Amino acid sequence: MKKKIVFCAGGTGGHIIPALSLLNYFQKNEFNVFFITDKRGSRFLDKNFNFFKILNVSSPFEKGLKKKFFSIIKLIFSFIISFQILFKEKPDIIFGLGGYLSFPFCLAAKMVGIKVLIYEQNLVLGKTNKILLILCEKIFLNSNNIINFNEKYKKKSVVIGNLVREEIKKYYSNEKKKLSDTKTIIILGGSQGAFIFADIIPKAIYALKKKNYKIKIIHQAMSEHVEKLENFYNQHDIDNHVFSFNKNILEFMSKSDLAISRCGASTLGELAYLKIPFIAIPYPYATDNHQYENALFYEKEGFCNLLKQKDLNLESLNDLLIKMLNNDSNFEKNNIFKNQSDQVLPSIKKEIEKIFNENSNSK
Repeated sequence: MKKKIVFCAGGTGGHIIPALSLLNYFQKNEFNVFFITDKRGSRFLDKNFNFFKILNVSSPFEKGLKKKFFSIIKLIFSFIISFQILFKEKPDIIFGLGGYLSFPFCLAAKMVGIKVLIYEQNLVLGKTNKILLILCEKIFLNSNNIINFNEKYKKKSVVIGNLVREEIKKYYSNEKKKLSDTKTIIILGGSQGAFIFADIIPKAIYALKKKNYKIKIIHQAMSEHVEKLENFYNQHDIDNHVFSFNKNILEFMSKSDLAISRCGASTLGELAYLKIPFIAIPYPYATDNHQYENALFYEKEGFCNLLKQKDLNLESLNDLLIKMLNNDSNFEKNNIFKNQSDQVLPSIKKEIEKIFNENSNSK
């Protein structure tokens, strides 16, 4: 009989994308899978995705007593609903990937005797995972040097690296990029790019155009900024493709020479995997400043230049773009993360099978 794993993740793509990678991988490897997410997470799901449940949660750390009160009520209600889901789905293991939704569901699982696994993809241990450390059987870590990680839980930890989408393999190439006059720059801001990505970055691109750089732009933006950005690039005769969401984002990334990006762990891991040098602009309001720590890690490894948002202006960005575009060695970087990333999913599967074998032997 197939073993069943329920994955739960909420909030941003940084939690949802690794969860979907695990879902697809374990489904292909003859496991039954189910997915619990929240309303924000559901927007990443394909229309044909039919084995999931949405729980309505929000951050208990919202400002304002009224918001905090209602977020706590939602968490309590989600906790009660979690028992119904667990009794219906009868999973063998729960796998939490962060987001506030993970807490009530993993807590309910622990209370009914189901083993809980969690994954921390960032370089800073998230608030939810910090609490779930007490409850979990194992925690999978991106690195040996996770900030806020209590060493007393080291025996539970397995360092596996950054979990990237398995389909990224078909876009990886050992061949050096052909150096051409036209450079393709991809801009990955999404919802956390907001106004600053829609204002300063296009102006910096136009400044490059005026200096006779041949540029093609692929720009991910908030939906309300798409038309404005298209008009700007077209008005200045800059080759462009602007969108708010596209399932072919890995294909776009693989065709790029340089990226400007926010600093979610999944995105940076994929850029490093594809050997794309990038300018990392951390979202300054990210919980525990985890985006800055993610960017700092890749800067130390020589994959990017870190530019804080408070230092981001037309001059600073333009200078950095020129520096990177003029350094052709940026586009010939060896990939030190590929082998590690390729082993992440098999490593998780091996650990889960070990737990199932231990359970069988103890019966």
